[in-house]
Formats: sequence, C-alpha cells, structure tokens
Amino acid sequence: MRIRHVVLACALTCSAVPAIAQAPYARVGEAPAAEPDVHEAQGAWRSWSQRSAAALAATLQPRELAFAALLQGPGADVAPSPSAPAEQAAAWRQAAAARANDDVLANALLAATGDADTRVRAAQRWLGAEPQNLAPLLVRGGSVEAMLADARTATTFDLHMLDQVRWMQGALLRTPASPAERAAFVDGETFVAEEHAAITASALWSSTVLPDPQPLLQACDPSATRDPARLGDCRHVAAVLAERSDTMLGRLVGLGLQARLAATPSERDAAQARVRTLHWQNLEWGRASAALPRDGAGQFVRFLADPSIRTEVQLVERALQDAGVALAPPAGWQPPR
Repeated sequence: MRIRHVVLACALTCSAVPAIAQAPYARVGEAPAAEPDVHEAQGAWRSWSQRSAAALAATLQPRELAFAALLQGPGADVAPSPSAPAEQAAAWRQAAAARANDDVLANALLAATGDADTRVRAAQRWLGAEPQNLAPLLVRGGSVEAMLADARTATTFDLHMLDQVRWMQGALLRTPASPAERAAFVDGETFVAEEHAAITASALWSSTVLPDPQPLLQACDPSATRDPARLGDCRHVAAVLAERSDTMLGRLVGLGLQARLAATPSERDAAQARVRTLHWQNLEWGRASAALPRDGAGQFVRFLADPSIRTEVQLVERALQDAGVALAPPAGWQPPR
C-alpha cells in the first residue's frame, strides 16, 4: 500500500504529517496519482482510530492511555460537551501521566503530544529514568545555561523513535480494521495489516512534537559568545547529537552545529561532508523504496521486526545495502536545491 493513502487518512483528522514522513515511500519523479476519496478515507480513519483509542484506554496502562490520547486528540472535531474528543484525550493523557512513573515510552509519548505542562513533567520523569539522555533535556526546556550544564553528563540523544513505532504498530494491530475501512485505506490496492499498522505508526510518530533545537543553536552561535566554557559545552552537545542520535534529524542538527563551531577549516569540511552523506542516504532511500512493491512497506515491516536495527540511521543504511546503493555519495555530489 502506498503511504500517501495512510497519511491522507491520518492527516485529515489527526494532524498534518511532515513531508519527511513520506519521503522513503513516495514515488520519486512520478506524477501524483489520483488520491482516494477524501470523505471515505476520513471516515475510515475516524472510525478505526476511535475504536482503537477506546480499546487501548480501557486497559488503563500508561502507554496505552498516552497513545489513545494521540489517536483521539489532535485535530479532532471538538464539540462543546464533556464527551468532546479533545476533552476525552486530555483525560486519557492525565491518566497516563498519573501512571507513567519511569516508563520511558509512556513519558516520551506524553512529552511529544501533551500540553506544555504535561510535556515538561513527562520529560522530567523520562530524564529520571535516562539521566544521560540529551533528548528529555531538550524537551524539558528551561534556560539554555541550565540545559548545557545538565548536558555535560549526556552520552546519547535517543528519542526512541523505532521503539515507539514498533510499540505503536503492535498496539494498532490489536484492533482490526473492518472490510469497509480496509477498502478506504488502500483504495483498491492490497491491504496488509502489518504494513498498514507500521506505516500509520510511523506517520503518527512523525506528527508529534519534537524537541526544538533553536534555543540551543542560538546560544551556541560562535558570533553570540566567546566564552570558552560555553563553547566547550556546546561542542559536547554537538558531538552527542552528531554521533549518538537515533534519528537522521538529530545527527543533522549535531553535524550542522559542529560545522558552525569548527576550530579549523578541515573540521568544518568534515562535518559538512557528513551532512551531505546523510542527505544522500535519505534521497537514495526514497528512490530505493519506490522501486519496491507497495513502496517498500513490506521491507519496512521486516526491518521493524529485526531487533538488531535500533535506530533510524541503521534502518536507512540497511535499506541502502539491500538495494546495492553506496552509503557515501560520489565525489563532488551536492544535495538538490
């Protein structure tokens, strides 16, 4: 199944999914095909997601409650009554927060989907469970000075992207889609439940709120500070992002910061070369996936089932290796403008 069908159905009633979520499965250089019926897709998504949300919330488990709130809440039509979807989502999110304790995935979901106060409190619990993880520090926010000081012991930037997508996929499979819903989701193509759940989980994760790196980038701008201690802290954070991020985005942010903080032209050139490599890999991943049946959805499911693939970076590299594509671009290659 093509991801545009799933993303369309989700985006109509949950939230707009960033374009990067579509990149690995979109047809490269191909004119857009006719989209499925908007109203059918919207209705199928609403009915299936609401049934899924209710079933998950009924377990009273923190992850299930947080995910139910995500399925129910963003973009829902809010009616002026206590049973309005947004109010129900808020209640589930509050119940999840009360039960989350040190559950990393539950807190990561809450930190990416709740209101500001919910996100900060969830990030603090997440940080308590993973004190060397830079991700909850950025989510928690606060003063840049405090964040940089706390980040001195950070050794990783782990958003648990694939952990969350895998868990969401399994959670979505608990509620089978009806025949009518399946038909609306795939618009005449083959419906594969595992693929549908995986692509939907990926799109939902991509629609959540990621840590905003702008305050960090501004504070670490060499033109804004000459303080050696501040610059040292910034270089440490840049190294953690560049070397120990589980997502392509985290590595790009880190490498961009390393290029800005480079002490020599050779250091800057090395960071910029790695940025080009990541852009190459993402572009070639999209092309390789487009050549596979159902835009690589089956391959994506297979990768999610492989516990040796822990990060998005590893997943992209595995996809390129399977396609026989070099991990590094040709000499002189530049990303398209």
